[in-house]
Amino acid sequence: METKELERLGLTENESKVYLALLQLGSINADPIIKKTGLHRNIVYDNLNRLIDKGLATFVLKTNRRYFEATSTYQLLKLIQDKKEDILEREDLAKKILPEIESLRALSKEKQEVSVFKGKKGLITALEDVIESKELVYILGTGSGMKETLGHYYSQWHKKLKKEKIKAKLLLSIKAKDNKKHPIKARFIPETYKIPVTTFIYGNKVLSLIWGEDLIAILIKSEKVSGSYKVYFNVLWKISKS
Repeated sequence: METKELERLGLTENESKVYLALLQLGSINADPIIKKTGLHRNIVYDNLNRLIDKGLATFVLKTNRRYFEATSTYQLLKLIQDKKEDILEREDLAKKILPEIESLRALSKEKQEVSVFKGKKGLITALEDVIESKELVYILGTGSGMKETLGHYYSQWHKKLKKEKIKAKLLLSIKAKDNKKHPIKARFIPETYKIPVTTFIYGNKVLSLIWGEDLIAILIKSEKVSGSYKVYFNVLWKISKS
């Protein structure tokens, strides 16, 4: 047997060397263990005490000297079982406190008014927030940019909308009407009302995606700003055409 196998069971390298020596030497004082392992006397005694604490070793006094020996091999299995039980207890504790942790995280997020995301991954992160909100989404689209930039994720995002049964309203420039069919039913507005960014209004948030070489998404969390955008969107919705 190699010490590496014992290390995989949770013992340190030096604990493994001392324990293996005990298994091979039987009931013995520290001197043969020191000689066999090549470890310093203090290190050997320190690791013998650790093995005793773990229930893997014991000692008896003979003529005022300690004689050490390995305990039943069952203790090694019990050590692993105890660790397993400890992990399960930690898992149960984590499940119990996760709601509280999430509440604290939510409170800290409430304080954050503006977030900026950069690059393709940043845009995807921002768009996932739209899905997570599960709110009705008002979209002021450019008619270009999102599909070309996000590639496969573009269709994934729309599938998620459908799966979560999230309702959406999309406004596009009249010039985009000849494009391929959109995953979301769209209405069209005159070119004069076209906005050069793609904007998502949902809940108390406004997310603006700015297309270009440097991709940027700006997420504003504000009831006031969101409310204003919704009013503006609904005005355009009334004058739009299907």
